[in-house]
Amino acid sequence: MPRFRYFPVSFDVQERTVLVVGDGDAALQKLRLLVRTRARLVLCARAPDAALARFVEENAVRHVAGPPTADLLRDAALAFVATGDEAEQLRLAALARRAGVPVNVVDRPHLCDFATPAIVDRAPVSIAIATDGHAPVLAQQIRAKIEALLPPTFGRLGSLAESVREAVLDRLPDNSSRRRFWSALFGGRAAAAALAGEDERARVIALKTLAEAGAATAPAGKVFLVGAGPGAEDLLTLRAHRLLLEADVIVHDALVPDAVVAMGRRDAQRIAVGKRKGRHSVPQAEIDALLVRLAQEGRRVVRLKAGDPMVFGRAGEEIAALRDAGIDHEVVPGVTSTLAAAADAKIPLTLRGVASHLVLATGHGADG
Repeated sequence: MPRFRYFPVSFDVQERTVLVVGDGDAALQKLRLLVRTRARLVLCARAPDAALARFVEENAVRHVAGPPTADLLRDAALAFVATGDEAEQLRLAALARRAGVPVNVVDRPHLCDFATPAIVDRAPVSIAIATDGHAPVLAQQIRAKIEALLPPTFGRLGSLAESVREAVLDRLPDNSSRRRFWSALFGGRAAAAALAGEDERARVIALKTLAEAGAATAPAGKVFLVGAGPGAEDLLTLRAHRLLLEADVIVHDALVPDAVVAMGRRDAQRIAVGKRKGRHSVPQAEIDALLVRLAQEGRRVVRLKAGDPMVFGRAGEEIAALRDAGIDHEVVPGVTSTLAAAADAKIPLTLRGVASHLVLATGHGADG
């Protein structure tokens, strides 16, 4: 699986100094981005051009007529170097690092401690798109697509969440109940009111929803037997993906690729139960008992199986155990590897006048 060179994080710059070094358009572009933050902005420029000077004046950016000093860098949270002089870029990058300040040198990835992503701005909601510095135009195209999906008022949902966050922490003691509340909130009447600009009404509805959630009894658990398909992430069904994002626990077989398991919630508990010939695996009776126990604890459990759960997936045994324990359960089909392999090879499994039926057989039965 490919790995990131840059780890995407959100950096707290509130009431902290951020330096931009440069005289022209590159420095202006950085300032236009940074002015949307709550940082104290400082431009270090000997002779800023007219557009840059006007922006600095209109936005109350502090101007230092010259390169940054060691004292100025010492107080900085971040530094951006937007000069075209390579020797100056090297000198300033080294100076920033000696001061312990992360530095970004425009169009010089090898000199950067961090990269500036393309940003969808719906403050306080922000979405960053990065390509490890390889394809900024691609990042801009992705940004344009996301911009078209989110209304200009989308950030009001973040403000609504901020206004009730402390109350949620007080009223709902555990992560599962809080997650259910937030899911209901952002898909309900409070969110609709916020998007319509009715902030106070949205907050009233949110607090009422919270009171109802706090008084409600703990929800019953449920188990979803989900087919992961033949292995490719884009052959997972939309419903399977949604359930992975909602699951408290993901119980998965060894044949399910890590990339598919990783499509679930990051904070979901992940339990590997093996099921690969010739390697250690958890006995089926223990898996059955595990699913029952997790559901009895009120958890939403995804039992993730390679291919389709109803084709050599021991789903029948698990369904029987869940039914005997009175556990609510559901089966979500997947693309079985049998059909996927034939499709990949472009070999029809049924063909008029040639093949009119299909037989599925296992080469490894319960008796070995």
